[in-house]
Amino acid sequence: MIRIDNKTPVIGYGPLTLDDLALRADQAYADHIDTYTAVEVLHRAFMAIPDRGEDMSALIDAAKEFIRDYREKTHEHWRVTYAEWAYASGLDISPDLPDDPTQNGEV
Repeated sequence: MIRIDNKTPVIGYGPLTLDDLALRADQAYADHIDTYTAVEVLHRAFMAIPDRGEDMSALIDAAKEFIRDYREKTHEHWRVTYAEWAYASGLDISPDLPDDPTQNGEV
């Protein structure tokens, strides 16, 4: 969570405050991380079915591809919202910040 309890309005964002931007970035991060959970659930469900046919495999593969596509969208949304919050907060984004949020302890 990146909230900083700052009710300062941000120029160029209408009535939004730094907290509002932080909440947006937090939600975008949570949405992105949920894509990793979704794939794990699919994997566990697939492995729990002893009699997997080709149709089941194709269905799971299609679902995983759908989630991968969605993950790309959520990743971009997270990066944009985080960058907006960081810029409005006067922070520089480290070039060392990994693209994969699971590789970073905190945002």
